[in-house]
Amino acid sequence: MSKEHWMRDLPTALRDMSIINLAIPGSHNSMTYGISSKSSLAPDADSTVRRWHRFFPCFVRRWSRTQSSGIVEQLQLGVRYFDLRIAQKDDKFYYCHGLFCMEVFEPLLELRHFLDSHPEEVVILDLQHFYALTVAHHQQLHKDLISFFGHRLYSTADGSLKDCTLNRCLELQRQLIVIYRRCPIPLPLRFWPSYAWPTPWPNKSSVKQLQSFLQDSLLSRQPQQGYVSQCLITPTGRYIAFRVFFTLKSTAKRVDKKLKPWIEDQVPGPFEPKEEPRVNVFLADFVNLKEGQWCDWVLELNTKLEKGITEDGQQEQDSAS
Repeated sequence: MSKEHWMRDLPTALRDMSIINLAIPGSHNSMTYGISSKSSLAPDADSTVRRWHRFFPCFVRRWSRTQSSGIVEQLQLGVRYFDLRIAQKDDKFYYCHGLFCMEVFEPLLELRHFLDSHPEEVVILDLQHFYALTVAHHQQLHKDLISFFGHRLYSTADGSLKDCTLNRCLELQRQLIVIYRRCPIPLPLRFWPSYAWPTPWPNKSSVKQLQSFLQDSLLSRQPQQGYVSQCLITPTGRYIAFRVFFTLKSTAKRVDKKLKPWIEDQVPGPFEPKEEPRVNVFLADFVNLKEGQWCDWVLELNTKLEKGITEDGQQEQDSAS
C-alpha cells in the first residue's frame, strides 16, 4: 500500500466505514518545521521561553520545532491529521509554537494542490489554539478558510461524522474536515466544534505516565466522536535543564520506541456505548523519523479491521451453508 494514497487503497469495506473509526496518523504542531533563525517570539511563549530566547535563541528553536518535514512530505508519509496553533501579528495569521512560523496559507496552498491531485484522500485540520486573536480576527479567519477551501469542506450540513466515509466524501467531492476549537463566536456550518473530536492533552514528562494517561483517557471516548491520542510527552523546565544538549527529536525517538508495543496493541473501528472504546487519530512529534515508521505502525492497525470484516463475512457464509 502506498502511504501517499493509503485512503484510496483501502478495501471498499473500510472506505465505507466512518473516518472516525479508522486509524489515522497525525502530526503534533504540524507547521513548526517553518521555524527558522529569523523566527521571533510568539504570543504563546511563556516567561521561561522568553528568558531563554534572550540569551540562547538556538536552544529555544531546538525545543520549539516538533516537525522537520514539510507538509507535502508529511502527506506523502501518510499523515492525514494536522495540529495547528495560530497567532496574529500585524493583522496577519501565522502558525506558532513559542516562536512564529510561516503565514497560515503558505502550507495550506500546498495542501490544496495535494488534495486536487489526490481526490480520494481526506485530511483533518485541527485548529487547536489561538493567540492574540480578537473577535474580528476570528471572523476574518473563518471567511478566509471557507473562501480558500470552498467545496472541499465536509460540513455539519453534510451529515454527522459517523456518516463521513471516504466513499461518501468522494461522492460529495469533500476532502477536508476543519475542527475549530475554543472559538469565542458561533461557528459556521463548515467547521466542527471541539466536542466533535476530543484531543486530551497528557501533559506528562515520562513515557510510563503518558501510556497510563492514553489508556485511561480513551475510556471517555463516545461512539459518535472522533478521538485523538496524543502520543508525546511535554518537557518541563526541569526535564529540559537536565538535557541541555538534547533536542526534542531525540526525545521523540525515545517516546516512539517505548510506545510502539502499546500502539501495535490498539484496535480501531466502531464500538457500542457499553463497549470498550477504540482508537482513531494518533498524534506524534517528528513523524518522518526512520522514513515515517510511526505512520507505518498506525496504518497497520487498519489491517485488523480488514481481517475482522473478512472473518465476519466467512462466518456468515459458513452459517448460510
